[in-house]
Amino acid sequence: MPSEPTQEQRSEVESRLKDTVESLLAHPQWKDPPNQNPTLYHVWDFVMRSLYMLSEYDNIKLGRRLQHPEQFQGGAGKGNAAAVRNFRDVCGRTMMLKLLVNDTRGITAMMTGNAGAPIDFGKNVKDAVEALDKACP
Repeated sequence: MPSEPTQEQRSEVESRLKDTVESLLAHPQWKDPPNQNPTLYHVWDFVMRSLYMLSEYDNIKLGRRLQHPEQFQGGAGKGNAAAVRNFRDVCGRTMMLKLLVNDTRGITAMMTGNAGAPIDFGKNVKDAVEALDKACP
């Protein structure tokens, strides 16, 4: 079984996820609904789900009720092993996030229903995602 992440590791990943959210919200193409860029929105939603999943770590570990159990494909489980698996899932999602923000061929736009040109996520978003990746043990 993989080792349990420390509180410091969990806090660092949470902080980097929040930084990523902030960088997406600061993107020059971010607009409030209904004029939302679908690619930015879906990537923001992906990061927000990761942040939510991480926020339930202690509830999963202690077997407490989750706020949105439907957000965990196959169920979140209960106990230490399930909490560690959840943390690993959150960090594993970072690999997909890196692929999404570094895409230059339009695959991200196609996956997110954006009929326009591929979006350039820019240095701030890419740096935030890279810092998140480094925070994951």
